[in-house]
Amino acid sequence: MEHSKLADLLRTFSRHDWNAFLDLVTSPYFNRNTDLIRLAQWLHTHAPALTGIHRAAAWEALFPGKPVDKRQLNHLMSWLLQLGEQYLGIEHYFANAFDPEQHCAEALLERGLDKHYRFVAERQRKRLSRAQHRNTEHFLQRYQFADLELRAHDRQAAARRSDDHLQHAADQLDYFYLTEKLKYACTMLNNQAIVSSAYQFHFVEEVRRFVETHPIPTEAPGVALYFRVYQMLTKENGDADFQALKPLLRIHAAHFSHDEMNWLYGSAINYCIRQIRNMRGPYVQEALQLYEHGIESGFLLNASGQLSPWHFKNIVKLALRLHRYDWTERFIREKTALLAGAFKTDALHYNLADLYFYTGRYDEALVHLNKVEFTDVHYNLGAKEMLAKIYYETEAFDALDSLLHAFKTYLQRNRIITETVRKAYLNFIHLLRRRIRVTPDQLPALRRKIEKTDPLTAKSWLSEQV
Repeated sequence: MEHSKLADLLRTFSRHDWNAFLDLVTSPYFNRNTDLIRLAQWLHTHAPALTGIHRAAAWEALFPGKPVDKRQLNHLMSWLLQLGEQYLGIEHYFANAFDPEQHCAEALLERGLDKHYRFVAERQRKRLSRAQHRNTEHFLQRYQFADLELRAHDRQAAARRSDDHLQHAADQLDYFYLTEKLKYACTMLNNQAIVSSAYQFHFVEEVRRFVETHPIPTEAPGVALYFRVYQMLTKENGDADFQALKPLLRIHAAHFSHDEMNWLYGSAINYCIRQIRNMRGPYVQEALQLYEHGIESGFLLNASGQLSPWHFKNIVKLALRLHRYDWTERFIREKTALLAGAFKTDALHYNLADLYFYTGRYDEALVHLNKVEFTDVHYNLGAKEMLAKIYYETEAFDALDSLLHAFKTYLQRNRIITETVRKAYLNFIHLLRRRIRVTPDQLPALRRKIEKTDPLTAKSWLSEQV
């Protein structure tokens, strides 16, 4: 029983869930079986962990002194599981105030209770007009309500059509479809860049042309935002779309959920990172500004108010490239508190080492590198890269040669590292070795090789060495 689907489901229940669920189980409308009630109450006494619960103990609690009937117990568990799933569905249904009201309005309309319908419909209309979010769910709700209003008007007008009602319903459906279609297209493009998936982009080009040539009302900001992201992902030069996206992120921040804003900020930052990899310096400042505002607004923090260690590392790298050394040290020491506990120590010492490397304080950088525990493979890779740079800068070429050999072996044997990351570091090792061996007249060719190589970590630093 401890490893059953029923136990897995009940472990997710909060205290509120348990109280509401027991009310459901004991409700005559949902259940009249007293054995089922006793089973739920017995399980409740072992919540929330539900460890050490065995079928024999459950049976003895329900039917003391009777021989175990596995079939009957399985039936009770299956029945209770169904009630648990029904409870989750009911909770989810009522968590969205729109859905119950919408169904209530539809039922009133079907029963011809026009006066009752108008009262509920007015409440829905006000709720939708006050809604803060303007995401796809909002426009789906507006379409559903507009469609209901159209049906109500048709009934009252004895089948006479109203262009206003019909047009309004069609518009809400369009805003829902355009936003959702562009959002899916952007997600598919992002996934396609990571894994080799052959997605079919049906009607996306038609949607793009429509949005490009038709004014989008301010009440549908998702269309404009996802259109700009789509353009950035597909155009050879998306600079104009990036610049158009930036003010939209601020203007419409209150219209989208935290998760959507996190995704949109991430898309804008990823565009900057791609430009930086193409040696476009101004995007370093652009990316850092997005990161700063994303942290300040909380959009780049997770539900627990924590910052990803990879965002943390990227911010430090960007600030160092802008030579904001005092700002960087304050950020490292103050914002480490935003990281999850498992990352704090490594992030502190790794990023301080990076700061001291950038400022030529190599001995201090080595001190902090030695304090990194390498709880994550990416810190391990970054530390090896940084150590290679320090050996090169200090002309410790014998130590560098040994390190690069060991580094290459580590990359080839470690199966956790993704192929793209592995290749980026292997290219770094290869090009750094070439830099050590080339003659001065070979430097221009090496510089061109560095600029064309992709993926490649530390591209800017390698370019500086030639």
